[in-house]
Amino acid sequence: MKTQPKDNRITLLVVREAGRPVRQLQLSRPLALALPAAAALSISSLVTSMHIHSSRSIAELEAEAASLSLANLRMEVKVADKDQTLQQLRSQVTELSEEAEVIKDKLKSVSELEAQLQSLIDTEENADSDSDSVKDSASISGISTEPASASAFAAYTAAAPSISYSAARLQSSPAVSSLPAVRFRLGAISGAISSTVTPQVGGEYIAVYQDDPLGMVQEARDDYAEIRSLLDEMLTSLSATITEAKEVQHAEAQLQAKQALAEKARLAPAVLWPTQSKVITSSFGYRSDPFKGVSAYHSGIDIAGSIGDPVYAAMDGEVTASDQMGARGKYIIIKHASGLETWYMHLNSMEVSAGDKVSKGEQIGTLGNTGRSTGPHLHFQVLKQNTAVNPLGYVKP
Repeated sequence: MKTQPKDNRITLLVVREAGRPVRQLQLSRPLALALPAAAALSISSLVTSMHIHSSRSIAELEAEAASLSLANLRMEVKVADKDQTLQQLRSQVTELSEEAEVIKDKLKSVSELEAQLQSLIDTEENADSDSDSVKDSASISGISTEPASASAFAAYTAAAPSISYSAARLQSSPAVSSLPAVRFRLGAISGAISSTVTPQVGGEYIAVYQDDPLGMVQEARDDYAEIRSLLDEMLTSLSATITEAKEVQHAEAQLQAKQALAEKARLAPAVLWPTQSKVITSSFGYRSDPFKGVSAYHSGIDIAGSIGDPVYAAMDGEVTASDQMGARGKYIIIKHASGLETWYMHLNSMEVSAGDKVSKGEQIGTLGNTGRSTGPHLHFQVLKQNTAVNPLGYVKP
């Protein structure tokens, strides 16, 4: 490089590779000095920018590393909690399995007690069947021969309402199914414990996601406790029922004799059943009217029979009416002592007249289908002080 002081220029000689001419570049002195300074400044700015960018990247990486470390720590804590929860679940599931076995044993005991009770019921029903003929003959004279055991069962049922299902069975006829309430409750409990029986249920599928397995275990534990309490109650009730049933069965002869004497004493001045038929087709009180189908009051009882069947005076008395009227058809009214009256409606024929004195058991007419009637029957009505009362409070079929 050589200086030309004349025009204050600087000549740059650029020597290239061999065989190529040298090039000359002439620059003013200020430009020649500014170029290196600009290059240095540019390099410094680049270095500073790279330093700032690298510092920011390092900070972001450090923050991300800290976040990952925190997440890892939380994951480790959660895993530790899961392990602890699994240990608790294993322990509690084992306890629930043992509880289920206890409940199954109690169910077995309940089934055995139910079988014993059913055996006692069957024995009682056989005795009832043997006494049917005695009941039919004795009912004509107004004497009840209901087995004493039935009354005894009713008595201890009133003292133990929780076993009413067995008393209802003991007081029913042989055609009634055995202990439906017990079987229903046992079926519900068995369904809650055993999964071998396919339940008859339905509905759309709606998934349930449960994040608290310990809560589910506690809920199952509560259900098991409730089932176990129910079984304990049933075992106690069934045991008491069987004990009292055995006591009743052992004393059946004495109780039956006392019952027969009590019924005979109670019905000594009683009302006689007015027909040969014992079939009651409509009871006393409110009912659905057979013609209009709406609720209506029935002031007596309807006893089905055949046209021409004899109708008897229920008690001694005086005939106050023997007539025919609209809905009543042919009817007879007899006045008795103590302010009682008996009415006999829908008769086919009448054999007494107003003013006649009649005795209990005397035939006063024949059963018919006259008046407002849907078929052959006797409407039997009892009035006390001119108010209709339930005839079954005075006479039994």
